[in-house]
Amino acid sequence: MTNPTDLRAFLETVTTFTPVAQAHAIIHAAGSTDGGEIIFPNPDKPKGGEPSWRITLHEITASGITQIDMIQNWIRRANKLARPEVEKDGEITLFPPFPNPRNHGEEIANLRASL
Repeated sequence: MTNPTDLRAFLETVTTFTPVAQAHAIIHAAGSTDGGEIIFPNPDKPKGGEPSWRITLHEITASGITQIDMIQNWIRRANKLARPEVEKDGEITLFPPFPNPRNHGEEIANLRASL
């Protein structure tokens, strides 16, 4: 299973890159990571408008018609798994918080002070 902390750290880094640099970094990571895979389109068998690029990295698979489309789809899917979840009360909470652990006592004190 993918470590959410590693995935968040990877996303924090690559999302600061240009789209082309993102593609290079993600494709390199997929090729050099256990369980990572990149499937390039077969020029002899074009699929028309169907996705022909596919990547698996951090146990997340995404595809796209173009390489950049595939990378953007992978980042979108990875963010859904690594980023905040909406709780029942509608609030968004990171668990575990990134990059620092929570101090619940301080959070409660700050909340009481704001009331």
